[in-house]
Amino acid sequence: MITWKNCPLPTRAPRNLKPFPVPHHYMHWAEQQQVRQMKGPSGRPAGDHRSAEAIIEHSSVTKNFLKGCEFYQVVDDLKRQVGDWTQANPDPQDRADAAYDLDKVLRFLDNVDDRTLNGSDSRNGHIEGFSNCGYGVVKHSEADLLRQFSWYGYEVLRTLRT
Repeated sequence: MITWKNCPLPTRAPRNLKPFPVPHHYMHWAEQQQVRQMKGPSGRPAGDHRSAEAIIEHSSVTKNFLKGCEFYQVVDDLKRQVGDWTQANPDPQDRADAAYDLDKVLRFLDNVDDRTLNGSDSRNGHIEGFSNCGYGVVKHSEADLLRQFSWYGYEVLRTLRT
């Protein structure tokens, strides 16, 4: 008779199995901690020479957010917190730094524990919670957290559960 005691368990994974790729909008614990400790915009790390357009195109959360029309009520306040990532900013380095910081914040908010949110699913590549074509925001949603960040800055991100 075969039982769990005399049936050997595999000690390693088969060679043909590979781990699932981690989507770009997922944030690892160390990166989440780094965002929580930020007191202001930090810009790109040394050696990162991507343009603002490349940073936005590489991030599904940022690309989806900027593609929509619902963010207009927070955009000016967001620019005060992270900098201007648009073509209105003549300095390409500043644009890229602002796009990098915006991407970090949006990815962090997309990774907030959805059990603490209303009208939002975490880690889906979208900032959810804008309503009425951008005229409203669902309370305690990712959009509400983004609006709070745009008003109060990085302090808002410190206590959020991810």
